[in-house]
Amino acid sequence: MAFGGWAVTLVRLELIKQAIIAPRSRLAKTCILLSALAFGTALRLAIDAGANGVPFLTFYPVILLAAIFLGGGYAALAAVLAVLCVRLALPDAPWIAATLPARLVMFALYSLTILIIIVTGDVMRRLVLENEAYIRQQDTFNSELQHRTKNALQIMRALIARGPRGEDPARYFQTLAGRLDSLAKANELLRFGALESAGIGPLVDAAIAPFGRDHFVVSGPDCQVSRPAATPLMMALHELCTNAHKYGALSADGGTVTIAWQVARSGASLEIEWTERGGPPVDLPTHRGLGWRLLAPNGGLRRVDLDWQREGLVCRMVADAV
Repeated sequence: MAFGGWAVTLVRLELIKQAIIAPRSRLAKTCILLSALAFGTALRLAIDAGANGVPFLTFYPVILLAAIFLGGGYAALAAVLAVLCVRLALPDAPWIAATLPARLVMFALYSLTILIIIVTGDVMRRLVLENEAYIRQQDTFNSELQHRTKNALQIMRALIARGPRGEDPARYFQTLAGRLDSLAKANELLRFGALESAGIGPLVDAAIAPFGRDHFVVSGPDCQVSRPAATPLMMALHELCTNAHKYGALSADGGTVTIAWQVARSGASLEIEWTERGGPPVDLPTHRGLGWRLLAPNGGLRRVDLDWQREGLVCRMVADAV
């Protein structure tokens, strides 16, 4: 019996919560409020038509429920309309014939009582809404955490499985460690799924940090990269840095890499340009390894264009912005 009683109570509480958080249009809220006021007026007329005083007795529950289920604004409107309903429906009520000082005192007490009722009901409503929002945020975070964990494991598996055949193991593991480090930094910038976006500035800084900042010229406005674009962009930048360090501008003492970005006219994406200068003459690569997969559109990284100019590689990328 005790368990059954608790179960019934929980069901009732859940129904009340759903009634509070249910979205309603302004028209629907107005109709509910007017219907409740009509019921309160009819009930007051049925009791004694206000002959025994306490004219607002049946309106207090209406105002409280309005504050809980509709909000404080509608509860305040209900309080004002309740005065009008009493004045029109109970013209012979004793309080109307009272002296002006008495009526002022009763109105002041009514206003104080209504204020307490509205504040109490509105606080209850806000607590329920905030708790529901927190629960949904946690569910979203947990789902995103599982999704990003799965994606991270898949990327790690691809990085390990597609290692170059016949490459020196020490060199291979050094390259692998760098790529895994970039993956970890991308997740770190996004707090592993807790944030919706990452700053492009910190992301670029994290990508180029292992290769020395002296050879880089970085410029662009302060803006955010979307969550789906952050990891692919980080991996692409790391791959560009690695290639430049091995074969391009970063392999020469006087070589420089310019990374510049700007927000597209639509505002929905970032245009990023990587330009190498001062390195050895560039030839079009004949071998396509895992690096080509990292320098390809993926998720929020919408476009990657590689221009193998003789003076140095130019890479243009488009990533989703927030």
